[in-house]
Amino acid sequence: MNKIKELLNKYKEFIKYGIGGGITTLLHLVLFWLLTKIGIKYYISNLITLVTIKSLAYIVNKFFVFKTKCKNKKELLNEIIKYILSRLFTMIIDYFGLILLVEVFKINELIGKIIVLIVVVIINYFLCKKIVYKKEDKSMKKIKEFLKKHWFILSVVILCILRFLFTYKLPSFYLSNMNY
Repeated sequence: MNKIKELLNKYKEFIKYGIGGGITTLLHLVLFWLLTKIGIKYYISNLITLVTIKSLAYIVNKFFVFKTKCKNKKELLNEIIKYILSRLFTMIIDYFGLILLVEVFKINELIGKIIVLIVVVIINYFLCKKIVYKKEDKSMKKIKEFLKKHWFILSVVILCILRFLFTYKLPSFYLSNMNY
């Protein structure tokens, strides 16, 4: 019995993230499904769902899972900025991952959403634990170091994503005179 109690204590935060993440993921899927059922295109439904649920997830993670306390407004603002930046990263993975699965691999929209959500939930946990809700304030320094070290690769990835955005599903006559 003590071993179980020790394990529960050791993984309490992870279990809470599983519960909070499970609830927000379920809401995410329900909202996505409802929006697509009323006739909104899946990629617009996905965008609406992402913004809505990511906002809710901040509240759940802050007050239920990680229970962080901010001493002042500056600390709170810093936490919110780190949250937005980390979730923006996973929103890009979620948004384009779903398009990739639906358009290229011809997977059903809801099944594709579930696959993408599994990947994103795992990434979100580590980003929240290591960057957003970390007790020490060294995380911004680590992010800056990472950006300085990998700025070229990140720039290329961003440019590729932008190119995909601007050229995907354009009629072929728009693209016929473009030089690459």
